[in-house]
Amino acid sequence: MKIYIDQITEGQLKWAPVNDVIDLVEFNQINGKRKTHKFLKGSAWKEELMRTFPNEHDAINKFFDAMKIARQIYSQTFIIKMLPIWIVMILIKTGIFHLLSHLPNFCSKSLDVFLSELTTNAELKAVLSYSFGDYGTQPRESPMIMQLILMQHFINGAFYPVGGASEIAFNIIPVIEKTGGKVLTKANAVGFVIEDGKVTGVKIDGKSEPIHAPIIVSAIGFINTLSKLPETYKLGFTDVLPKVKSSHGAISIFVGLDGSNEELNLQATNTWAFTNTDFDKSLDEYFALPKERAGLKDIPLLFISFPSSKDPSWNERYPGKSNCTIVTLANWEWFGQWENEKKRKRGKEYEEIKMRIAERCWEQTLLYYPQLRNRRIYFEVGTPVTNKYYLGSNKGEIYGLDHSLDRFSLEIIAKLRPCTKIPGLFLTGQDIATAGFAGAIHGGLLTASAILNRNLEKDLIEIQKEIESSCKKNY
Repeated sequence: MKIYIDQITEGQLKWAPVNDVIDLVEFNQINGKRKTHKFLKGSAWKEELMRTFPNEHDAINKFFDAMKIARQIYSQTFIIKMLPIWIVMILIKTGIFHLLSHLPNFCSKSLDVFLSELTTNAELKAVLSYSFGDYGTQPRESPMIMQLILMQHFINGAFYPVGGASEIAFNIIPVIEKTGGKVLTKANAVGFVIEDGKVTGVKIDGKSEPIHAPIIVSAIGFINTLSKLPETYKLGFTDVLPKVKSSHGAISIFVGLDGSNEELNLQATNTWAFTNTDFDKSLDEYFALPKERAGLKDIPLLFISFPSSKDPSWNERYPGKSNCTIVTLANWEWFGQWENEKKRKRGKEYEEIKMRIAERCWEQTLLYYPQLRNRRIYFEVGTPVTNKYYLGSNKGEIYGLDHSLDRFSLEIIAKLRPCTKIPGLFLTGQDIATAGFAGAIHGGLLTASAILNRNLEKDLIEIQKEIESSCKKNY
């Protein structure tokens, strides 16, 4: 990851390590008590689990063994996206792939089933699956491999971009422009130009002339891309569409605080806060609420973070201030009726629902950070409709396609690939890989490899070897 990011930013993007305690996992109610667990960097997490659950050593060992296997086999999902589709289908249909790899089992077994095979301890199951919110699919519905590769991704430490998340784009754009590219803002793509059966351009809202190019790469998501194609061109995707759907919508709350990180004792550690250990049941009940009752009860899942505490440049730029970000999931149906209304003019009912949920989230946050009470000086809330407005997401999701068992069937993994059946059109981003920053840029790597007919992953490995060799010589 570091080598890859350095290549697309020419080494200008700097990263700061977060605490060795990467996440705090909080349960508001376990047998009438509040419980806190820690996700720690490196081998310390396993040691912590062993101490906390002394009767569950076998289950913990099996979980970590599965993490190692998942890391080894996950790259196979990229391979089957790059091989000719007819070869992949033969390997799957004949059962050969199932004989050669653990991947089919890891993709077809739900996280909940996998954990239930390891242990009957509900608290341990919750601790091993707490970060499912990072891809937004409940343990009952997500494949075990998704959680395993996620934990493996973070186990050796986490990092935050110095200067904030906007630095990622700021440092990629000059590299694009240096080679003759352009990055346009306020340029809403509304459709494709198709000539003689080939995609040759993109139509921009408000522009009389489309932008033409020999190759068009769509990073707006699988469902969104199809929505902008003529009906006759959607036929090539009919075998995939019934198996995929948009993931849950999300609510984001941005809080400005009066007081420095030091004054308010804010740490570079995330908090995952839950009402109980039964994630599937509590979220089912939450999503089933009518919009009139949303936010009247505690929100079952909160991700609480303090970006200001992770950024070493923050205090210099904003002395005496700090900030908090809270993210949770939400039902699109609570807000969907306002999707075509103008921002900040969606009406009283919309504002009431939005703020009721947000204020409940803030009160729950104060349970874990009581020192923040009366320190709030800025409060901005984004709903699924906000996400659709700014990101173009289909139903206010931030993770693209739902990371469901259907999506992770081998056939759908193979068909969610960079190459499409329409000449000139390629796909990229989260939907052909997995959610998040790492997933999206790996999607980009896959697409660039397909277009160039070159294994760029291999190129990165070679660059890494050269760097390691040079470091050893200099040392």
